[in-house]
Amino acid sequence: MRITLLRTGGIIPITKKAEKEVNWTSAELKELIQAIESKDDGPGQRRDASDYQLKYNAGTISIDWEKIPASYKKTFEELKDNLTIVKK
Repeated sequence: MRITLLRTGGIIPITKKAEKEVNWTSAELKELIQAIESKDDGPGQRRDASDYQLKYNAGTISIDWEKIPASYKKTFEELKDNLTIVKK
């Protein structure tokens, strides 16, 4: 399965993207999503903050970078290191 990490927002709002092929089972993906899904803090709570989103087969979720389980950290760090600017 191909996953995509999107980073949006920030002080200078630029969208960046990185993709990676992974061999996660449906159960692993479901567990990961439940662990990392970010809950919205409401309007104005995250001014100038970067937002990370994970796109996968079934959809897109906002993620909380601090909640990524150790077993998935390497994958997400590789994605973050390979983010490139999305040109409009």
